[in-house]
Amino acid sequence: MQVDYVHVIQLTRDNACTVAGLPDMMQDFKEVMCGTTPIVYYHTTFCMGDFYVSALLYQSTVFEGAPVMPLLLLLHEWRTTDNHELLFSWFRRLSAVTRVVCVADREASITSAVRTALPDASMVYCWNHIIGDVRVNNYRMVQLWCCSVMFLTGMLFNSTDNISHIWT
Repeated sequence: MQVDYVHVIQLTRDNACTVAGLPDMMQDFKEVMCGTTPIVYYHTTFCMGDFYVSALLYQSTVFEGAPVMPLLLLLHEWRTTDNHELLFSWFRRLSAVTRVVCVADREASITSAVRTALPDASMVYCWNHIIGDVRVNNYRMVQLWCCSVMFLTGMLFNSTDNISHIWT
């Protein structure tokens, strides 16, 4: 049995990182995306205990319904720019693609890695992550507003001169 799906294993003193992907999937990607600017999706950092898995995906229009297919996987111990850059460098090397649209979350290490490894790539941020960020930020703003109202209300009602706090 030939094992040709592991492209690189990078070991350092404090990090282990592996890029893997089936050669047939890369070949399908090249054929499907030939002559177009491909769109890839980077679903990142699924925690699997002591390590993370990030997946580079694409839509295969060869099949009915254009299913999303895994192109490359990154197994890594730390969520760093260097690790993500390793995956995108191997993507460029294996696919010979330089212009690509990459859909990912707004993690700084990913954005930096894409810009370094694929300087001609366009970054698009994932709608679900943007909505999630809005929800979290709105929740924090509502919390801050409630705390402010409670603080000001407490100042007004615990004071002997309620009007002076309003006008000063």
